[in-house]
Amino acid sequence: MCVEKTPWELVIDFHGHTCPDIALGYRIAQLAQREMGIRPAPDSECLVKAYTQSCALDAIQVLNKATIGRHALIIEETHRYMYQFHFTGTQDIHQFTVSPAVLDHLETLRHPDLSPRERQNKVLEGVQYVLTLEESAFCHYDKIPGQLSKIV
Repeated sequence: MCVEKTPWELVIDFHGHTCPDIALGYRIAQLAQREMGIRPAPDSECLVKAYTQSCALDAIQVLNKATIGRHALIIEETHRYMYQFHFTGTQDIHQFTVSPAVLDHLETLRHPDLSPRERQNKVLEGVQYVLTLEESAFCHYDKIPGQLSKIV
């Protein structure tokens, strides 16, 4: 019997491990799906611009089908956890910015002198925090006029 994997399981399989940054990307990807709605046309493509290169991008590639290989994921490294989503053929950019307080909290969980078990517990604590935090405390959302373009 085949059992279909959940979106979370697909992301973890692709990324290779569980971590707070993959949870950030998972949460942002789901919020983007909700705000963008269904694809406006069969040939419309989801483009994403990320302002930091982190594990979060793997979740976005899996859930939003915006991959680096297809030039649908653009990275402009500014070390800001800000992500813009756009369906080609539309005039709106959906922008999500992770709250600095979230990033600060996750940083407090990182301790280089922890045992492997303690480190894993902190990782799971961070994942749980990201996935259960009230949306208004997690990120800021803006819908702004504009378009993203593939860079080929």
